[in-house]
Amino acid sequence: MTIYLDNMAATPVDPRVADHHRAAMTENPANPNSSEHALGIKSQEAIDQAGRTLVRAVGAESEHVLFTPGASAALWIAVEDAIGRASGRLARVVATEVEHPALLAALRRAEADGRLTLSLIGVDEDGAPRLELAENALKDGADLLCTMAANNEVGTISDIGGLSALAVRFGARHLVDASQAAGRTDMSAALGADLIVVSGAKAYGPRRAGVLIGKLSGHASRLAHDVFGTPDAPSALALAFAFSLRATESRADEARIATMRDALQSVLMAHVPGLRVNGALASRLPGSLHVSTPHLPGEAAIGRLWGKIALSSGAACQSGVPGPSHVLSAMAIPDWAREGAIRIGIGRFNTEDEIAQAGEMIAAALNAGTPSRRYA
Repeated sequence: MTIYLDNMAATPVDPRVADHHRAAMTENPANPNSSEHALGIKSQEAIDQAGRTLVRAVGAESEHVLFTPGASAALWIAVEDAIGRASGRLARVVATEVEHPALLAALRRAEADGRLTLSLIGVDEDGAPRLELAENALKDGADLLCTMAANNEVGTISDIGGLSALAVRFGARHLVDASQAAGRTDMSAALGADLIVVSGAKAYGPRRAGVLIGKLSGHASRLAHDVFGTPDAPSALALAFAFSLRATESRADEARIATMRDALQSVLMAHVPGLRVNGALASRLPGSLHVSTPHLPGEAAIGRLWGKIALSSGAACQSGVPGPSHVLSAMAIPDWAREGAIRIGIGRFNTEDEIAQAGEMIAAALNAGTPSRRYA
């Protein structure tokens, strides 16, 4: 049986959420746009209730909720919102170099089409946005500041409060990609943002289900309707239920997850010479463990664990892309650390016994480049 340690890419669906989704599919058969009969109205009411439940579970206050087919779609709409608000001129967007590839791709496409100007701000060695660079970029004028609440590769938690303060100071709207953070860590600093994106795939919820919280321009709202079509009431209800579970259970879950993460890190540090732990050790997601070995490329280590442990060398969205990820490239770390990196994501369904087994196997794989040393 494969031990699943790729929870940064996607969390397993909670069986309770799957049951809730299944029931919602049979209880809400109608199209929510079918306002000429009671079942259609019931489906629309279910979507509205799901939105209120989700906002309450996340802790936000906005009454504007857009359910989307995934977080990437929500990020794209956020870009279109900035363009729509620019009213005929080029939108001015500032984003960190380590944003999700889907957001960076949307921004670069729009820039290439002459619809916005893009300024990228750098990060420190831990992958955290540098506030002084953000301030310098915003001084020149910006419509939108794009930041992650927590990095999807190294798990570093950003100073969202400081970034939001800069956005307010310079009159920019603030988009926070909370896909990794929501349901895993304190979100209070992000709740004042103009737009917040969350994802079911990172919260033990339904796949291909995301939410954009915050008021959109008319242009973005119409575009979302035209492209995404009618919202799916069962998916919205399942997503809201997943975040309701996270609201009540995450504190205990994440404390246990952090303990397992620290235990695994201790084993690897003790048995893999020269191992480097990447990211902000004092401020990272509880289940995030990103390490680099000087002995062999990360892909080679992962290949040695094929069928035993599921983990990755970087974000799932960049699988198959040659070379180090854009996140590691933006961090001022040695070349060997970028090439020898693996990303481990521990989740609520992992057990202490699994982590103990994984420690032995991962250590052996990471030591493969040093024939004279073996796990002991």
